[in-house]
Amino acid sequence: MSRFLTLIPYLAAQKILKTSVRPGHQIRTVPVTKSHGHICHEPVFSRLTIPNSAVSLRDGYAVIASESHSATEANPVHLKTFVPVHTGSPIPDGFDAVIMQEDVRLNDSDSIAILKPARPGQHIQKAGSEVAIGTMVLPTGHLISPEDIGAMIGYGITSVQVQKTVAGLIPTGDELKEPCTAPGPGEVIASNCEMLAASLETIGVESLIYPIVPDDPVKIQNAIEQAVRECSFVIISGGSSTGNRDHTENVLNEIGSLLYHGVAMRPGRTTLAGVVDEIPIFGVPGTPAGALAVLRELIIPWLSDTGYPVPIQNMVEVTLADTVPSELGTDDFILMVTGKVGDEYKAMMLPRGGGQMSAVKSNAVLHIARNSEGIKQGKECVIRLTQTFPHPDNIYLLSGLYDPILDILDQYLRKMQRKIFVRKGSYETTLLSIQNGNIHGGIIIRERIDGENWKKQDYLFLKEKAYAITIAEREYILATKGFPDFKSDKIFKYPDISQDSFLYHLMDAYFQKNQVNPQRIFKQDHISNTEHEIIQKILEEEIDFGPCSSNLASEFELEGPVIGCESIDLIVREEDIESDQIQYMIHLLGSDEWNKEAWILPGYNLKRSGRVSLLQS
Repeated sequence: MSRFLTLIPYLAAQKILKTSVRPGHQIRTVPVTKSHGHICHEPVFSRLTIPNSAVSLRDGYAVIASESHSATEANPVHLKTFVPVHTGSPIPDGFDAVIMQEDVRLNDSDSIAILKPARPGQHIQKAGSEVAIGTMVLPTGHLISPEDIGAMIGYGITSVQVQKTVAGLIPTGDELKEPCTAPGPGEVIASNCEMLAASLETIGVESLIYPIVPDDPVKIQNAIEQAVRECSFVIISGGSSTGNRDHTENVLNEIGSLLYHGVAMRPGRTTLAGVVDEIPIFGVPGTPAGALAVLRELIIPWLSDTGYPVPIQNMVEVTLADTVPSELGTDDFILMVTGKVGDEYKAMMLPRGGGQMSAVKSNAVLHIARNSEGIKQGKECVIRLTQTFPHPDNIYLLSGLYDPILDILDQYLRKMQRKIFVRKGSYETTLLSIQNGNIHGGIIIRERIDGENWKKQDYLFLKEKAYAITIAEREYILATKGFPDFKSDKIFKYPDISQDSFLYHLMDAYFQKNQVNPQRIFKQDHISNTEHEIIQKILEEEIDFGPCSSNLASEFELEGPVIGCESIDLIVREEDIESDQIQYMIHLLGSDEWNKEAWILPGYNLKRSGRVSLLQS
């Protein structure tokens, strides 16, 4: 082993870790009530429809809306058909509106006087308006919160499969003494592993601290081999330098492989990393400052890069109260103390040789990159607080329509420590929000029956150019149990659908394109308003075929030819299309990884995903 380290740049070390190794996971099934702080190993779906029936949103009376249309304060309508209801009460069959208590005058026990007309659905929460059975509640990789537990219990979920990340911590060194013992001359109390375990606990990583191992290569090897069998990754404290008693590098080369030894960072330059039986091994310096720096600046960022939900730390703009020197060619991580002085934040440097007391007193870290020799007093800079919180920079704020593919996209983004939030909104309010720059973009659904023929839409609210980024296309088929032979003599039944609907245009275009003889098909008498009604009639053999989404048809094992699609698009302003966040989304949607992620949801075509087109009315 060389007595001189070949230091690689700090960013190079980060890249090596990100692309070379991943932590192992322990999979467990736990009760929902005990799942706080765990990470979902698989998506969690609702087992109930909430609410399971229409309920009242107000205290008042359930009425038939059509009987109240002429009501005014001057000329009340007197109703004898009504039922008193409270907030949360089920709406009795036959009633379609609720009138609030304050809008009613009681005549007697048999009638009420209505002062305002009611509209159908007024003050009523529809069945399933909160969540429907089978809806994704939590995605894979989600960190379970107390709010999540309440929702899962309310949605009938009793247990959840989670993954745990466990760190194995091995203290090494002849000079070490167990905690809570008095050290003799030249002895040091082993505190690094307890400190690292406490730090990891704050992000939800469990730790196993092994007994102190002396500077003996055989005993170090035995400890590593035990830890890789029991843990997701291993940290060895001490023995990572190049002295006569530093054996970690040689042991890793004997039983595994070495990724690097020596990083141009301060503190922590003697750190190393390797792999044994596909489990990552990290060697950190024996000094507390070096061990903590490697954990904070290399290991925890690596966990985040590999999909572990690490909270992003807060950044604060400060004015330096001291000149902070740094070595050129070294990434420096300096412990700081910051506080608000007057109207601005000030930051003071802690002594580099202050030992563990510097870490105790600090509340922030200043990173000086390798191309700088320091920062002068009075300069403004940004420092990182050592208290972590979720960072809003990686959240996409969207408005518009909902589609199940957005759940899959959100699940995929969370692997990169990003996520989307979609606020349901009408077409008009979504366009206005885009125009005003209040959101990153809007979700709209564009209809396409064949080729490039999109349904015309009005983008009047968008005064400037806007672009549509295709997320995915939801395919529609002519669903059937067994596809009919239209050339036979059989008379086929199909659903009666509103001629203004997209489903009708899809089916009609298919009949025309395939020259289906209208005398061979017969429209059912009763109109079908939804795809579920069409599928139900196919299953009950009331009709032979009908249009519906391929995704919904697959749930009932129905098949048929593709007759059109709806494009689920992200709409952004021209001035935002080149932003880093939108470009990241475009690149992601056009990637092979997105195709591999989204295949789990049947009935979607991803060939156009990531395609950008100029919106035209």
